[in-house]
Amino acid sequence: MSDNAPIDQESLARGYARLPCLLPDDLVARLTHISATNVERASAAHRAANRSQGSLINIATDPGYAELVGAPEILNGLAGLGFSDLRFQAGFLISKPGHSPALFWHQDWWGWSLGSSYLARPQQIGVMVYLSRTSVANGCLRVLPGSHLQSHRLHCSVTAHDAGLSRVDDERHVLYQSIQGEIALPSKPGDVLVIDARILHSTYPNTTDQERMLLTLWYHPFWPDLPRGVRAHAADVFDGAVSDVSNGSSPTPRSWPPSALEKIAALAPERPCGPPVEFDRRPDTSRMEAKRD
Repeated sequence: MSDNAPIDQESLARGYARLPCLLPDDLVARLTHISATNVERASAAHRAANRSQGSLINIATDPGYAELVGAPEILNGLAGLGFSDLRFQAGFLISKPGHSPALFWHQDWWGWSLGSSYLARPQQIGVMVYLSRTSVANGCLRVLPGSHLQSHRLHCSVTAHDAGLSRVDDERHVLYQSIQGEIALPSKPGDVLVIDARILHSTYPNTTDQERMLLTLWYHPFWPDLPRGVRAHAADVFDGAVSDVSNGSSPTPRSWPPSALEKIAALAPERPCGPPVEFDRRPDTSRMEAKRD
């Protein structure tokens, strides 16, 4: 895979980028209404199983999110960072209630068995769309800049979305704590943060009385250049055949009505022939560019 994409080098070097005030107020209002309704429908069991995240609701359950996935503001903002030939994989409504614990430190990439995962060019990006004002007090995002390419001791810990971490079986676990070098990224409604799927990230606890909501969308840039196995897995997730965060299949946008599907038609991943890449969430730190602790 070529590694000479025209991405903003500052954003690439740190593993994240801010796109402030990207979405118009009316779109934010519609998304907030849809999301509040979906959070209210979430079962107590779902909330308990995802206590660290707050919720992990697949947006494929609601065609109202199609407007966001294909929003020109999102696509133009990503193009401004140098990301082209995008395909959408999945998205989640993540909503932390008041007085809830931190989100555990993790990274979200699943193709670490491939040599291309250790190059500068990202193969998957997360687009975090904020529907609430966030701060350290109510659980804003925190990241470890450069950890998408540099090894860190947290890479040797348990993998993302471990059931015990999601439930918060032990709130004293190191993965819920502040780490030297972390950067807090507060936001406002309509702001967007873009992260390399490989970067280590977490959130602070929500110590306030108020719920705070965001939507995380996962896209693959440079689609034609991606390894065949990555494209196969991404298409399988989009089609609901597999899930990156749970066992078994998941809801799929394929079931959305034609009016919703039309809004994301250009972003639907085409599945190539052949098997998907081996699912591997843990990087080989010896292959990363530098040691970091």
